[in-house]
Amino acid sequence: MSRTNTSDTGLAALARKLHLSTIAISAATLLLVACAAKPKVDFYGKDIACEALGQQWTMPDSTGVSRSPADLNGKVTYLIFGFTSCPDVCPTTMVELNRVKHLMGSDADKLQVIFVTVDPALDTPAVAETYVKAFAPPPATALVGNDQQLAAMAASFKAFYDREEGKHPGAYSMSHTAGCYIFDRQGRLRLFAPYGMPVEQLFSDVQRLTLEPTRPHATTCQATG
Repeated sequence: MSRTNTSDTGLAALARKLHLSTIAISAATLLLVACAAKPKVDFYGKDIACEALGQQWTMPDSTGVSRSPADLNGKVTYLIFGFTSCPDVCPTTMVELNRVKHLMGSDADKLQVIFVTVDPALDTPAVAETYVKAFAPPPATALVGNDQQLAAMAASFKAFYDREEGKHPGAYSMSHTAGCYIFDRQGRLRLFAPYGMPVEQLFSDVQRLTLEPTRPHATTCQATG
């Protein structure tokens, strides 16, 4: 008895299976290529949208008007802690923010800068206002509170500041968190830009937040604890 037909049938079945497998692999490959064609673009700054920072604070500005997170709606906001006698970090940061505004061109008014002094003993409202206006074109706001208001606001951001005594009596400096807290146009704290982040990256993050639609931001935050 010939077994040729049985063998042919088995080979044909195997060929069909291999063909179907090849089609499945090809489809999967095309799907991966399609997904790769639309890569996720991340922000350069650290994503802190889920850390619940900077939500509860009030602080008077240099004109005496009380400010709060509600005043941040409508513009992308860079908020920094510093002091006007800072020799390096603060002036460098303010110059960089000025450059970001320059890169934004006609959209520069969509970015506001808020400078929170950590040295209210020396940074009077007049001194702080003169400082921010010397670096950043409007709109720029200086916040100057008392020691209790400053402590509460810094705690809301988990920001650090401390007085460091100098070599001579009465002389001192302030150490503080170096970097910017970045809010979107709906007043939600989204990013932290560390000190030294390239201006081009700062500009990119601001531009993305500026172009975001004004609708609820879909952020999935996992519960902890």
